[in-house]
Amino acid sequence: MFFFTPTVVNMLGFKINSVDNSSVINAGPVQAIDQFTSYKRNQAFGEQNGDFSLMNLPLSSVVDPDISDSATAKNSFI
Repeated sequence: MFFFTPTVVNMLGFKINSVDNSSVINAGPVQAIDQFTSYKRNQAFGEQNGDFSLMNLPLSSVVDPDISDSATAKNSFI
């Protein structure tokens, strides 16, 4: 049995609690080449990511009858 805990990154005076979808943490001169990210996301009042975040009745609902909100394709010339 494996237990996975959330990753916490401590870099000098910065503390990063969570890294979002297809995100990166760069520490220096790094250049992302030919990166493509496309996703749909619904959020009610945002995310609770900080330490000791107060959550009052964390319930929400989404009604989305669309089949495809945005069709995307990656065209790479590299």
